[in-house]
Amino acid sequence: MILYAILRSDQAVAKGIIISTDPSSEVGGQPLGRQYCEVIVNIVLKRDAILPRPYDEMETMGDADMMSVAWPYKKVTTLNLTLFLILICDE
Repeated sequence: MILYAILRSDQAVAKGIIISTDPSSEVGGQPLGRQYCEVIVNIVLKRDAILPRPYDEMETMGDADMMSVAWPYKKVTTLNLTLFLILICDE
């Protein structure tokens, strides 16, 4: 999935994997709530992008590489794997 900048909705800042959508799950000691999901950042695209919920020593996307962060649902899009799956199944 792709994470988009908080201030500029058209700017992709990272790619990652959602690991929790449970509102009671905590990231950085704070519950996710209903508007956030927990994401592992796999690929950083914009290192200086500010995290929506900084914690500990993590303030920018560059700090969050391969780490768990809270990200708002409205700033996440999932990658469409349908075509990819069709290609694999047709082989």
